[in-house]
Amino acid sequence: MSVRAQSHLPLRHRHVRIGLTMITGALALVAVVCSALAMRYQERIVEASRYNGTFDFSQGAVELLRLQLALERRPQPNQISEINLRYGIFNNRLKVLKSNPILKEAGYLPMVENLESQIREIGETLAGSRDIAVLAQQGQRLTPIVPSLMRLVSVSHARTGDVILQNQQELKLISAILYSIILALVAFGAILITLVFRQNGKLDEAVRTDALTGLSNRLDFKSVITSPAIRGQAHSVIVIDVDHFKALNDTLGHDAGDLLLSDLSRRLQRAAPDGRLVARMGGDEFAILYSGPDADRRSTAACERILSIMRIPFLIDGREIHSSVTMGLSHSGGEGETSDELYKNADIALYISKTEGRGRFRAFRPDMKHALMRRQKLQADLGEAIARDEFFLLFQPIVDLATGRTRGFEALLRWQHPELGLIPPLEFISIAEESGQIGAIGRWVVEAACRQAARWPESIFVAVNVSAKQLTDPRLAEDISSCIRSHGITAQRLEIEITETALIENDETAVRTLHTLRENGCRISLDDFGTGYASLSYLCRFPFDKLKIDRSFVRNAMQNTESITVIHMVCALAEKLGLNIVAEGIEMEDQRRLLQAASCQYGQGYLFARPLSANDSEQRLGSEHVFALPLSA
Repeated sequence: MSVRAQSHLPLRHRHVRIGLTMITGALALVAVVCSALAMRYQERIVEASRYNGTFDFSQGAVELLRLQLALERRPQPNQISEINLRYGIFNNRLKVLKSNPILKEAGYLPMVENLESQIREIGETLAGSRDIAVLAQQGQRLTPIVPSLMRLVSVSHARTGDVILQNQQELKLISAILYSIILALVAFGAILITLVFRQNGKLDEAVRTDALTGLSNRLDFKSVITSPAIRGQAHSVIVIDVDHFKALNDTLGHDAGDLLLSDLSRRLQRAAPDGRLVARMGGDEFAILYSGPDADRRSTAACERILSIMRIPFLIDGREIHSSVTMGLSHSGGEGETSDELYKNADIALYISKTEGRGRFRAFRPDMKHALMRRQKLQADLGEAIARDEFFLLFQPIVDLATGRTRGFEALLRWQHPELGLIPPLEFISIAEESGQIGAIGRWVVEAACRQAARWPESIFVAVNVSAKQLTDPRLAEDISSCIRSHGITAQRLEIEITETALIENDETAVRTLHTLRENGCRISLDDFGTGYASLSYLCRFPFDKLKIDRSFVRNAMQNTESITVIHMVCALAEKLGLNIVAEGIEMEDQRRLLQAASCQYGQGYLFARPLSANDSEQRLGSEHVFALPLSA
């Protein structure tokens, strides 16, 4: 399934969840209504059972018979009180009977009203006359009413039964509906729970999966490496970093970078089929986990396979792209080391591997931690090195091979650390670039070189190395021009040396900066010419003033005919392009003669002088009586 299709999957699930939730809510509301109706019907049944109209009618009939008997018995005058008692009881019972709704429903209300009228007359008679015959006559008048009242007992009994039966039937219907709703709620609830668990599973998988490559991500890697499943087992971690990935992104675009990372992820999976986990840790960093028997041997073999498979170029948008990776490897015997330490050790090995040269792997050794601590200390102390006046420059002469006279100097930066002693540039320059401190250090070098050049004759130039990171600084050209003006030297006396690597890593930005510097009057020299793979293309894109032949060709020239051929070709190319040539690393007279025979104009190396202090450079120029030679170099 494509990434685009996957992105719509949660939306559909969300709509399903919303629909199921609305249905479940509606069913729950209906269930509440049905429950209320069920309670109402139950209350009616209880009420019908508790308030029994049949009992009222039967008791009324009994009391009416007792009143009738009391009237027809022809009591003695002194027994009138019993009639009054029966009259009062039935009169009260009659009031209760009149409130029973069955009377109206059954059509017996007129009969009760007639009975009420007769009872009222009996009451008037009792109040106004003690005539026994009259009272007996009143009792006889009640005789036809008694059967009607008894029929009301039957009607009430039947009516009460009907009410209870109807409520029971309706209660059964409501209960059936309620049970159905409960079953539906259970079913929908089960579906919702299933969807929630499934969605949570997919969410958990998405959280632990890298969207671009489909590999596990950092979270999943850390979870697996710390899981009880591999605790106590021997395991190894490989940390992989793509070399110069930022340069590839900048030159080819992020889409091409994403394609390369996706292809690389597949290559890593093929190269490590026996690995427990392959993960993308973020950016251009990957990691592979090995666990179980022979984890160290199998992970080492995987590193070798990865280096081998990386020799195959990547095909990106129809273009072949060569790329390499640098790796750090760390092994654990399963005891003593935590998983975090194991990963950190692999990261340290990666870091050391980068400092030694890219496109390789290194296995972690305990002494690497000391090297890293030294590097971290140097990085921390670099920030104060300028303020503490720990930097200084040495100046290596650049001489005319034909005359042996000095034409200029290359400024070489040195750092005298108060605790660690003299730190070579190869060690601290890379730290300065990584930490972002190279800008301040580079400005100091230009300022110190210009200050010293102001003390030399106007015919002597100074060459300053500019790193790849400095070329990305938009203020570089203006800072250099300002420094030249402040020390009162001509721009031609400052020569900017750059390497092919600096151009490769920054490309368009570097070329724009170099054009600005050259327009301002500075000379531009391409250092270490011939060691990269883009030299000729850059000679076409930018008008350099000078090429410097790398010392490796000079060193091998006496034993290697290929090196001699390369030197002659470079000199011939420079002559055609109108460029000056400087050869580095000349240590023997035979090398000087060979280079001069190849038409190389200038050279530097221990044959002429080691790097000199500022005072020694002035003494050298004084001994050569250099005062006003034309600045043609």
